[in-house]
Amino acid sequence: MKSAISLSMPVLMLALIGFAAQAQTGYPKAKDLYVNDFAGLLTAKDSRAIRTAVAKLKDDADIHAVVVTIQTVHGYGTDDQTIESFATNLFNEWGIGDSQRNDGVLILVAVKDRKVRIELGSGYGKIYNEQMQDVINQEMLPHFRMKNYSRGVLEGTNSLVRILSQPAPTVISQPTPAPTIGDYSASSTSDSGGGALPFVIVGGAIVAVLGLIWYARSRKRRCPDCQVSMELLDTGEEDQYLDDGQRLEKSLGSVNYQLWQCPKCGHHDLQAQNRWLSSFAGCHSCGYRAMEVNEMITIHPTQLTPGEKLIDKICHYCEFHRSETVILPMLPQDTQSQYNAIESNTSYTSGFDSGSSSFDSGSSSGGSFDGGSSSGGGASGSW
Repeated sequence: MKSAISLSMPVLMLALIGFAAQAQTGYPKAKDLYVNDFAGLLTAKDSRAIRTAVAKLKDDADIHAVVVTIQTVHGYGTDDQTIESFATNLFNEWGIGDSQRNDGVLILVAVKDRKVRIELGSGYGKIYNEQMQDVINQEMLPHFRMKNYSRGVLEGTNSLVRILSQPAPTVISQPTPAPTIGDYSASSTSDSGGGALPFVIVGGAIVAVLGLIWYARSRKRRCPDCQVSMELLDTGEEDQYLDDGQRLEKSLGSVNYQLWQCPKCGHHDLQAQNRWLSSFAGCHSCGYRAMEVNEMITIHPTQLTPGEKLIDKICHYCEFHRSETVILPMLPQDTQSQYNAIESNTSYTSGFDSGSSSFDSGSSSGGSFDGGSSSGGGASGSW
């Protein structure tokens, strides 16, 4: 009996080793439609913010971006030796993005390899490779070098979303041949003039508004004490007149401050201008524009049932924090199809961490993904 057991143990150990190796072979399966934090790098707060940003990109621009963190590209038993190869193959394995437009995006961080990759679908032009390289160099790597991985992924994701939310960069085409004399007619001249008129009006209105704003900010001011024209001081000289909350607003980019000073009597006038495109709002408690607002749909509405949206408000100055749940109305008939893919493959729970929603991507067709592909475009970085 002992000899039989001793002979069977090596066989059993080899079988277990072979099973474990087989279980670890292949690319990871997607557990979430937007955030797959396999390396555990993201904080709960940043994970929520990242999911909110990429989900909004999908809702607004119909562009699917996925964030993935892993320990190393060598931990899955694939033949990939570089993060570029791993990212391209993982992208195609999951099928990120629309199958016709091929506009998906994969943000991949391999923390033990100290490498990051933004993989783009094959539908993007080369100009986007340069923009993604700037995102990595300016928004992600500085945080990664300080081991602040969660913040780096969040900043990089937000920057990427801002870029992809804008209209596609204009591509200079070949010049159109000049029309011949026979091409000109009274009717064509009238049509072109009529079509351009709305653009002229709109453009003129925009220029007028910008001119008024510029005038309000840069017009000369007179000292209320001695009536001498005041001078606008250089940026940075106003810091001595800012309180802690105003300095935070300036560092967050939510408010611009200008300092006007009288050269005769020294009277100063501090002017504050709220930035239009800032993602920060005025705090309900302290009033400073330092409150970050994150929104996430926790229950998607259908034609039969309403949905729910979580609004999370956090002030970076006074630490005011409030979470609100908003009921979303049921969908009308013509928008139900937009949610079918998500609703049929995604299971939502009450949590909001990176594992709060899960699905199995199944085969290479992508499951809840739409079958997009990549030909290796994008950008990489290391720290």
